[in-house]
Parts: sequence; C-alpha cells; structure tokens
Amino acid sequence: MTENVQIVKDMYAAFGRGDIPTILGKLADDVVWEFEGPSSIAFTGVRRGVAEASGFFAGIAHDHTDPHLEIQSFIGSGDEVAAFGRYAATMKATGKRVSSPIAHYWKFRNGKVARYVNLTDTAAFVEGMKA
Repeated sequence: MTENVQIVKDMYAAFGRGDIPTILGKLADDVVWEFEGPSSIAFTGVRRGVAEASGFFAGIAHDHTDPHLEIQSFIGSGDEVAAFGRYAATMKATGKRVSSPIAHYWKFRNGKVARYVNLTDTAAFVEGMKA
C-alpha cells in the first residue's frame, strides 16, 4: 500500500468519526475540490482552497443525516489514488434514505491533497429530496 492510499484511508476514517478538521488538515492550501452536480444539492460545485473545501462538508451536514461511506477498493499509483464504494444518507428534507455508488479521485502534491474529484449518482440525491 502506498503512503497516499493510507492518507486517503485515514481521511475516510476521520469522515466516519465526523472529524472534519483532520480531513482539512490533509489538504494543500490551494486544493481544488470538485463535486459536479445540480445546484439544488448543497455540496456540489468546484471549491478552491481549504476554506471553500470545508463548505462541502457543511453542505452534507445541511442536507443529510446518518451518512455512511463504505469504500470497497483502492488503487494507488504515485501521487494518485482512486477509491470506489458506496455512500448512503438520509435526506433531512424528506426522511428518505438514498444510496449511490461513488468513485473518488485524489491527486497529491508534497504529501497533501491537491485535487479531489467525487463522482456519484446525483440524480438519486435529487430524487431523495422530493416529497
């Protein structure tokens, strides 16, 4: 296992504990944090810098309760890590439980996350917000 894969695993463990400061501490000052999707989802968009990246987690907290992230596999090569799994959460607006496969891409520079890309089925979350 590469050092960067271990860093990503540690970040996922921190997410599971709700320890967002630990995650933010692993980001480069100029990190690019990308989660494409409709603006109706509070945590989508491209964020630049640690302060903006923290908005991703605020968006999740705004829309979701009981989040659960299960990573099933990792691929690491040099400064790049890919992770594949499933994310599930209950939508605060409706109480509906939503689950989606995910793919995450992590790019490292000098031991810090320089870029993060999150790919998921955002349509499932939009549907989950409908009454």
